[in-house]
Amino acid sequence: MKNVKVSGAQYRVLQVLSRKDISAIHRNPKLVPGAKLLLLACKKTIRKLEDIPQYISRKKRETVYRRIVALCRKAIDEVER
Repeated sequence: MKNVKVSGAQYRVLQVLSRKDISAIHRNPKLVPGAKLLLLACKKTIRKLEDIPQYISRKKRETVYRRIVALCRKAIDEVER
């Protein structure tokens, strides 16, 4: 068996992953970069939703929702490529 040096953060992530998760990553290595892109998109989406004022006009709300949807679609398209 090989010994691999990992950082503390990597070690904590490996402790959380199950054997099925690790085998899935081995079978499809593009999952990890895709997951990072989706995580960033989710963080941006949450930030944008929290920034929407409680009382806002319908037109501004539609614009914000349209931008959020575009952001999510872009991230999903990047992952699917």
